[in-house]
Amino acid sequence: MSATSFIWLGWMAGATATYWLTPAAYRDFLLIAITATFLTVYAPESAIILAAFTGLTYFGGREQRLSTWRLIAVAGLILSVLVYYKLRVAGEQFGWVQSVAIPLGLSYYSFRCLHYLLERYKGAFPGCDLRSLSAYLFFLPTIMVGPIHRFPQFNRDGRRLRWDTWKFSEGLTRLLYGYFKVMVLAVFLVSEQFGQFVGSLHDTHLWTFTYLHLLERTFYGYLLFAGYSDIAIGFALLLGFRVIENFNWPFIRRNISEFWNSWHISLSSWVREYIYKSVFAATRSAALAAVATMLIFGLWHEISFRYIAWGAYHGAGIAFWQWFQGMKSSLSFPKEGAWQYLWHGLSILITFHFVTLSFVLVLEPDLQAAIAVYARLFMVS
Repeated sequence: MSATSFIWLGWMAGATATYWLTPAAYRDFLLIAITATFLTVYAPESAIILAAFTGLTYFGGREQRLSTWRLIAVAGLILSVLVYYKLRVAGEQFGWVQSVAIPLGLSYYSFRCLHYLLERYKGAFPGCDLRSLSAYLFFLPTIMVGPIHRFPQFNRDGRRLRWDTWKFSEGLTRLLYGYFKVMVLAVFLVSEQFGQFVGSLHDTHLWTFTYLHLLERTFYGYLLFAGYSDIAIGFALLLGFRVIENFNWPFIRRNISEFWNSWHISLSSWVREYIYKSVFAATRSAALAAVATMLIFGLWHEISFRYIAWGAYHGAGIAFWQWFQGMKSSLSFPKEGAWQYLWHGLSILITFHFVTLSFVLVLEPDLQAAIAVYARLFMVS
C-alpha cells in the first residue's frame, strides 16, 4: 500500500477521529488495536512478527539491569528474523527463491526494538509496562515508512498528551507538504515532465541523458522518501506526538558529514549512536568506525554486493573527510569576502556530486551496469 493512497488517507482520518473521541485512559489501547487491525488486514505476516517482537522486547528488557547475555539473546533473535528476510530477498535476485517481500515495516520496528533494548542495557531509562511499549511499537503513523522514532520522547509525549490546536494544525500542514512533495514535485514534475525531457535526449546526447537521468532518479527518490516522511510526521502530530525528523535539506550541505546529519536522520543517527560509537570505542579508529557504520547502513537497506559497495563508498568518503579535517589546519582557505562564498558553493557542489554518483551503485541492477554508467559519465567508453 502506498502512503499516498486513498485507503491510507482513510485510515489516517478514521484513526485520528476515533482517537480524540475516545477517553484519554483508553487511547493507547485503541491505537494499538487500530494498528494491529491494519497490519492483520494488509500484512498479516508482519502483524505476527511485530506481536512476537513486542513480547520479546518486553520480557527481554524488563529486568532492572539488562544483562549482556540477555541483550545478545533477544537482540540476536530480532536480528536473525530481519536478516532472514533480507537474505530471502537477496536470494530472489539470484533466482534462488521467488516472490519474496520484506514484511511491511519490519526494518523499522526491528530497529525500534533494538533501540529500546540497547537503551535499557545502558540504563538510560527504567523499564516500562507492556502497554507503553506496545503503544510505541504499534504506532500506526510510523509503521510503513518510518521514521525510526525514539522511545523516551514518545513516552514523554504520551504522558503529557492533550489536545493542542496548534500541533494539530502543524500536522495538517506537514501532510500537505508531504503530498505536495510526492504527487506534484516527485511524480508530476520530476518523473513525468523532467523525465520526458530527459528521455528525449537518449539518442542524440548520450552523456547529457546519462547525467540528467541520474539527477532525475536521485531527486525522485529523495522527494518521494522525504514526502512519505512528512506524511508520517504529520499523521503523528495529528495524534499529539512529535517524532524525529528525517530530512533537513541534505543537498545543500558543504561536506559528507553534514550530509549524513541531514539525510535519513532517524537511521543515520541510530547507526551513529549504536554502531559508530561502539566500533570507535573498541578500535579507537574513526576511519574503521565510519566504514563499519556505513556498511551496516547499506545492509539495512538490502543485503547485496551493490549496497555493500555503496556503504564502503560512503564510509571511505567520511573517513577521507575526517582525515582532511585533521589536515586543514596546515592548509590555507579563504575566510572572508567573495572567495569565502565561492569556496562555500564549491563545497556544496562537490558534496552533491559525491553523493549523487554513489546512487549509481544502488539504482542500477548490478555492479556491471553501474560501471557502465560511470564509464559514460566519465567518458571512458
